[in-house]
Amino acid sequence: MKNRRRFILLVFIFFIIYVYINNILKSKYYTEIHFLKLPTGDCTLIKSLDRNIIIGKAGKKDSKHIRHYLINQKVDHISELIITYPDKDNVIGFFPVLHDLSIDKLYFPQTEDLDVDTKEFLKIAKDKNISIYPINGKEKWEINHWTLLFLRPLINSSIPESERKAIIKFNFPQNSVLWLPDLNEVDKKDILLDSKALKADILKVSGHNREIFLAKDFLDVVQPKTIIFGDSGKINENELRRIYEWNVDTEVLSVEKEGDIMFYGKGNKYNITTKRKMNIRIQ
Repeated sequence: MKNRRRFILLVFIFFIIYVYINNILKSKYYTEIHFLKLPTGDCTLIKSLDRNIIIGKAGKKDSKHIRHYLINQKVDHISELIITYPDKDNVIGFFPVLHDLSIDKLYFPQTEDLDVDTKEFLKIAKDKNISIYPINGKEKWEINHWTLLFLRPLINSSIPESERKAIIKFNFPQNSVLWLPDLNEVDKKDILLDSKALKADILKVSGHNREIFLAKDFLDVVQPKTIIFGDSGKINENELRRIYEWNVDTEVLSVEKEGDIMFYGKGNKYNITTKRKMNIRIQ
């Protein structure tokens, strides 16, 4: 009888240890990528165990939305804020974040010919002892079990420094996300020089020229299974035609239609959900 009790106790202790370790590993490797629905901007929040990273641009109308979203996500500390293309219209929406939250590092793709508001943004950051870094193409961050890779801008790029933008790729064990800001035809030609690095399961596009990156030559290189429209612009008929003529099985999602979109999971298992889908489940 005593041996039986001892055996049951050992099994119970083993079970508790297993659950505890499993929960630690789950928290350690769990990652979320939030594509936010904003009135004018294009912003993404990455959450992992010890990092909260914001990437994108934000206008004046976006500031309250971003602040409210971060409050709902219980985010009061930003490890890295990456401005993809610094000018007045793209940084002004981040002023409340700069004032109200703790930020460790600020990244800019270029620091030449900045307007008054952007210079003021940098001044406030310096006064708060926030470290400011230029983005160097090919720089790689190891975050838990995945990597964040800056594809552009390159140090020796032929693109004028004042026009350089941040192009980013997330690599997970079994998935990848290519994150494109508002780009133009010159940017497209430049990034296609790195065609081997562009292949990704998820392609995020935005901006006035996003149709350029839905052309067959670009999609053939990236080979996306899912395309996310990350800005408030509605998907037009020509954009859909380009996508489905390339591959009719491509999944198309838009923050304008779906609301906030979240890519989440750990290890080799990841899923995508949207605010619209979550609202349907709640109802």
